[in-house]
Amino acid sequence: MKTLGPAILLLEAIVVALAIPVAVVLYDGGARAAWVLGILAVLLLVGSGYARRPRGVVVGSVLQLLVILAGVVVPALALLGLLFLGVWLTAVVVGGKADRAVAERAAAARAADGPPPADG
Repeated sequence: MKTLGPAILLLEAIVVALAIPVAVVLYDGGARAAWVLGILAVLLLVGSGYARRPRGVVVGSVLQLLVILAGVVVPALALLGLLFLGVWLTAVVVGGKADRAVAERAAAARAADGPPPADG
């Protein structure tokens, strides 16, 4: 999850940022949509930095819900938010398995090396 989570949030930030001009042209509340999407894109960028930290899964999950809720302003974002939520949940499951496998291999390698030599 150390690489996949930030990558997903970064890609999502790009998609949301690219939706700003579309929202301004297609929807009546263009300025409001631009502000909402701009703030959401910045939050996703910041969240991609936090995704590697212990609370990163929680931060990313909250951001996924915010993207879905942005569908109130730009309806197409609700669909994109659901798609990214599916990708996020898949990454959480697969990333968790990968992190556990790496930790198990590291523990096995430490056990194979034996205890450190005693000075004396």
